[in-house]
Amino acid sequence: MKALKSNNSGGFTIIELLMVFVIIGALASIAIPQYASYRVKAIAAHCLANRYNIEMAESAYFLDHDSPSLKIDDSYKCLSEGEYVWLISDPNDPGYPKIGCSIHFGGSEDEKDKDKDKDKDKDKDKDKNDKGKGKGKGKGKK
Repeated sequence: MKALKSNNSGGFTIIELLMVFVIIGALASIAIPQYASYRVKAIAAHCLANRYNIEMAESAYFLDHDSPSLKIDDSYKCLSEGEYVWLISDPNDPGYPKIGCSIHFGGSEDEKDKDKDKDKDKDKDKDKNDKGKGKGKGKGKK
């Protein structure tokens, strides 16, 4: 007689499949926000590269023609749909040429750091003044 085949075909149980989906979901919950962050940074880096290339093209034009062009080639587009504008367009300015993006700005990191330091200093001074005003309150001599 032939042996009866059992129904156990060696497949995965429902619990094993659910565990796989849970693990994939956990990994996706970590990876998707990171991907979004990397995408934003890549777009900002592309914009920075465009600004650098525009500035180099303007410098080359100025050296060749001894006058500023201040044209922005249509091939340079910010991927965030920002507009490029000239921040320093005077050839006599030592920072010439300097271009900025309406979304990603164009100032140097040093300028941003200086602004942050000024804000911190103002906050510290304000805290000192507030503490100084509060001391000795109500203890005045008559």
